[in-house]
Amino acid sequence: MSDLMRFDVDNGVGVLRFTQPARRNPYSLAFVDQFIAALDVAQRDDAVRAVVMTGGDYFSSGGDLVGFRSEIAKGARATYEMVDKVHSGARAAYGFNKPLIAAVNGVAYGAGMSLALCADVIVAAEDARFCQVFSKVGGCPDTGSSWLLQQRMGSGAARLLVLTGREISGKTAHQMRAVEECVPADETEAAAIAIATEMAANPMFGMHCSKRVMREAAECSFEEALDIECRAQTILLGAHDFPEAMNAFTEKRKPRFRDC
Repeated sequence: MSDLMRFDVDNGVGVLRFTQPARRNPYSLAFVDQFIAALDVAQRDDAVRAVVMTGGDYFSSGGDLVGFRSEIAKGARATYEMVDKVHSGARAAYGFNKPLIAAVNGVAYGAGMSLALCADVIVAAEDARFCQVFSKVGGCPDTGSSWLLQQRMGSGAARLLVLTGREISGKTAHQMRAVEECVPADETEAAAIAIATEMAANPMFGMHCSKRVMREAAECSFEEALDIECRAQTILLGAHDFPEAMNAFTEKRKPRFRDC
């Protein structure tokens, strides 16, 4: 697909591999462009039912600080536009409407950690290294991590990581509920693909709606969540796949889903 990443599809699961592990897959402006393009391809391809993103030995070392310096030197407007461009990668990942699983080995620093947090599920190697490094370099959280971390692990634990800039292992990240699965380093990608395959087997229209409901409900009150669920479930109950599942159950046969 490009010099920075490659996208392969097998059995309904797309694997988006970042291909600069020797440089620890820096989150550069070029990376953002290619990442958004890759997710767009996956979004439009009906053969892709779930996506795993991985950096191989290193997920991502975070923002390309050296590369960003030339934009920062142009002043506040150019800097703002650069940060907004960096954020567009997180928007694409968080807004992706198919299941997205991050398989994290090596480092996930700064924006690299934020990118992993945008996934629905994070599978981390036990010895992976996560760090909200921003405070160490005189910055503050970006790429959505100020919100994403608190959603996953609570405000106190999130502040601890942000304000100290402390590095934690994949095992500790799992204990702190920043990641969902923790496995030995040589099993990370396989474990992520197994989860993606499990999700990919489900009817896709229901999966799209379920993902949207979960995301929207996390940002609202209980009563608002009930309204969100009611609207989505009303649509699904009258679509093809849910009635087909009920008919198949009654007729004691395997359902014939059409993803609609």
